[in-house]
Amino acid sequence: MTIQECDSRDKRFLSNIQTMLNVHDQLCNHAKRLRVTIENTAVVIRGELPTAALKSELVPAIRRAGVLSRVCDYVRVPG
Repeated sequence: MTIQECDSRDKRFLSNIQTMLNVHDQLCNHAKRLRVTIENTAVVIRGELPTAALKSELVPAIRRAGVLSRVCDYVRVPG
């Protein structure tokens, strides 16, 4: 796969993830608090969510966006 193809794939992944977060019943209100990037072929999520229950919804939502690669969840829950 060329660099351009990889970049295009990564942009599609990020767009799909953002769309999924924006339409998710609970996560949509907090999507702006999350930063999603692709680093070394892994999807990396950083930010903060108000509850552990919301955090538990995060990776499954990303999987529903069609992401099969490794997901590194660095999202904090205050407490």
